[in-house]
Amino acid sequence: MAANTEVPPRRRGTYAKGRAARELILETALEVISKKGYTATSLRDIADQAGMTQAGLLHHFDTKENLLAEVLRKRDEVDRQHFSPADITQLPLIIQLAHHNMEVPGLVQLYVSLQAAAVNPEHPCHDYFRDRDLVVHARITRDIEKRQKAGTFSPDADPKVISRMLLALSDGLQAEWAINPAVDLAGTLDAFWNSYVRTSPTVPAVAEG
Repeated sequence: MAANTEVPPRRRGTYAKGRAARELILETALEVISKKGYTATSLRDIADQAGMTQAGLLHHFDTKENLLAEVLRKRDEVDRQHFSPADITQLPLIIQLAHHNMEVPGLVQLYVSLQAAAVNPEHPCHDYFRDRDLVVHARITRDIEKRQKAGTFSPDADPKVISRMLLALSDGLQAEWAINPAVDLAGTLDAFWNSYVRTSPTVPAVAEG
């Protein structure tokens, strides 16, 4: 007789409550950090806003570093819901996000701080940044290729190289902007992108016969 693999009602209920609590914590952390700033936000601030103790908060994530890694993943999830990555009539997602990020400096501080710490392979955010880089690089590359086919992006540009340059420029500008808000984060990315944009589709030359 096959083993009964159905989850008992109590376990299902406990699991659902645990997931709901994690979501509440992550949403609360995003809101608090975006308003107060990463360096000014403590675990107590997040726990108080979520209506629980620090011990209760860490029960769901074990460590502060694990919590912050999940906060970044939650941020990406929220951004994907609010910004279009596929419409080539709009700016690419990375530049849309640059404009948005200037409105949430606390989350930029979080990203920059954890990216620096994540060079350590043992850091909880190491895999996040490595995986995110692969996904975002591939997404930007595909976006550029679509625009080249539509004739609205320089046909001589290497999509993979431009994608890598955009990522490096974005990360570097965010680090500079986190220190000096006078740095034109979005405007600099716009200028780089626009240097490759073609305002109207190119028309292939007709061979003379």
